[in-house]
Amino acid sequence: MESQDNLHNADGNKKENDIDKNIENTNEESLDEQSMLAESQKEESTAEVSTDEDIPQSGEPEFKPEASSTEKSESKDAGDLDGDALVAESQKKEAEVIVSDEELEKEDDTEEVHSDEDEHDEHAHHELEMPDYGEFTPEALIAAADKLLKNEPIQKIKDHFDAIRRNLLKQLNEERQHKLEQFLEGGGVEMDFEYIQPQREKFRNIFGEYRSKRQAYYKDLEDKLNNNLKIKLDLIEQIKEIVTKDESIGDTFKEFNNIQQEWRNTGPVPRSESGDLWRTYHHHVENFYEFIKINKELRDLDFKKNREAKEKLIVEGEALLEKDNVPEAFKALQQLHKKWKIVGPVERENRDAMWDRFSDITKKLHDKREEHYASMREKSAELLEEKKKLVEQLKDIDYSHINSHHKWQESIKKVESIREAFRKMGRINHPDNDKIWDEFREILKDFNHQKNQYYKDLKKAHHVNLEKKRALVDIAHKLKDSDDWKETTNEMKRIQAQWKQIGHVPKSESDKIWKEFRAACNHFFDRLTQQNKDRDKQFEGNFTAKKAVLDKLSAYEPNKDDQAKSVNALKEIINEWKQIGRVPRDKNQIESDFNKTLDDKFKAIDMDRKESQRIRFENKLDSLTDGNDDRQLRRERQAVRKQIEEAQKELTQLETNLSFFSSSDPNSPLLKDANKRIKHQQDQIEMLDEKVKILNVKIREVQKADEEEAPAEEKSEGGEE
Repeated sequence: MESQDNLHNADGNKKENDIDKNIENTNEESLDEQSMLAESQKEESTAEVSTDEDIPQSGEPEFKPEASSTEKSESKDAGDLDGDALVAESQKKEAEVIVSDEELEKEDDTEEVHSDEDEHDEHAHHELEMPDYGEFTPEALIAAADKLLKNEPIQKIKDHFDAIRRNLLKQLNEERQHKLEQFLEGGGVEMDFEYIQPQREKFRNIFGEYRSKRQAYYKDLEDKLNNNLKIKLDLIEQIKEIVTKDESIGDTFKEFNNIQQEWRNTGPVPRSESGDLWRTYHHHVENFYEFIKINKELRDLDFKKNREAKEKLIVEGEALLEKDNVPEAFKALQQLHKKWKIVGPVERENRDAMWDRFSDITKKLHDKREEHYASMREKSAELLEEKKKLVEQLKDIDYSHINSHHKWQESIKKVESIREAFRKMGRINHPDNDKIWDEFREILKDFNHQKNQYYKDLKKAHHVNLEKKRALVDIAHKLKDSDDWKETTNEMKRIQAQWKQIGHVPKSESDKIWKEFRAACNHFFDRLTQQNKDRDKQFEGNFTAKKAVLDKLSAYEPNKDDQAKSVNALKEIINEWKQIGRVPRDKNQIESDFNKTLDDKFKAIDMDRKESQRIRFENKLDSLTDGNDDRQLRRERQAVRKQIEEAQKELTQLETNLSFFSSSDPNSPLLKDANKRIKHQQDQIEMLDEKVKILNVKIREVQKADEEEAPAEEKSEGGEE
């Protein structure tokens, strides 16, 4: 009978707790990317500035008096081209636009319109920080799009919306494809498949609003720029007409001053028209100055005022060279250039020198800015190489043959370590960043698919094991109150052994079903223990009787000269011993004491070895017989048969060795010793064969007694009925 502690140890291994932690949802996209919010580098964006070299120096006006306060108040404020104001104004006009799935899959192709103040800048993408949208969940992507739409200028968020739309649709399309595959595996037909994604619908509305605002913004901008162009062309015509009018110099100059003020206030024009427009304007301004031939004192006064203004701009520009924040300094330089364009001309002898100084500042800051972004590009390239190395490390993990929870846990930790290192690098401003991220994500996706499939199969196996263990629990409940001690004990031990071999079950059921099974087994074995205790009390008298027989055997002094009489006396003691029956289990040592004492008595009379061994062996078998239970006899027979096999091998080896003595002297001591050992081994085998025969007879006797008792039990049960 096995102890309950042993049974608990067999199934008490709680690896199930660890395994169940790793049985995850099998969604192919559950890569845990929402935790991978990368820290991208903050970079400024500015536009390339225009220089005096863009405007012919010969066209620089020689005199530009300030307009009066009255004239200023009457001038048009057409130059304040505020993007937010444009958007606010356009919102009044736009209607809700419904975006189809086909349109949602395409980038917004609204034609962009640029003014002469929007210069080309290769670093413009650094202006608004671009996070690694590939690592965002669908919810985070939608929230980011909504936030950008509400808080950022519509003309600055196209790259962000393109990245958000691309990554969101990729995840949603993969999710829909996965659901379609599940639908088809379940026997569905593709034309009947319908899968509603609230996230897609929500983004559809946001994207529709974004596209509508963007289209309205550029439509309004185009209208304003064209209107400004029309106004400025008209102002040029007015300057051309001034020289043809017959009026006083004061009135002519006043009219010219109003035209200049209105030019400044009108604002930007289309970039494509800007160059010709400025050249034409300055050409006619110079013509005006030549026409009116303004006096030298007044012109010198204007030149001095303009020179002081430009000197101030040069000083401010030189200060920008000392700033550590290069993008911010470059943005400030842009404003200085806009002011420079507004300031009028200086003396011809100072004009080139001042421009060269200002242009040199611009060049130095340009060079400094290029070094800044070159350094950033170099760093980005280095980070990209590091990311590529991590991708290769991920590729090198061979998880195709992993078939145990322990090995999967090792792989999961390794992958998580690589993923965390990749995440910490954040998004890098490099053309290949998205490509390397997609590659990294696909490898992670494949890894998670394999891992989830393993744990999905493991979970199924756990449920199969659960059903097997439930069946054993049912058997245990049926047997726990049985009084058929022999058969029930054997069956209980059998299902306990089977329980050990089944394996793990789901964590939620593990403790519960184990406790139920253990309780049923303990119930039976507690009853069996009590039964054995009651039976052992009945055997106390047998122990007392056997103790008296042992004392009798110990006191007997066999007569070596009358061997037959001594053997008969010993046999009588043996028969007396057999008649007594079993003793309590904790006092079975008396059996060994009796056999040892018996061996000593047989040796004292120098009895035939075979005969004494046979008698002692038969007596031993009696002690092995437990009622109708022949299990101990069968185990003994198996042990004897094993001894025969070993003895036979030894005999074969001895006979092989004997062949080496074929030509030796028959009187050789070595040859005699070899023959003696062979004879001994043959006698040993013969004796063991005899033991097997005795065991066979004893086992048949026990089985026959068991068969004879069965009908009597049936009659007894029938009588009770």
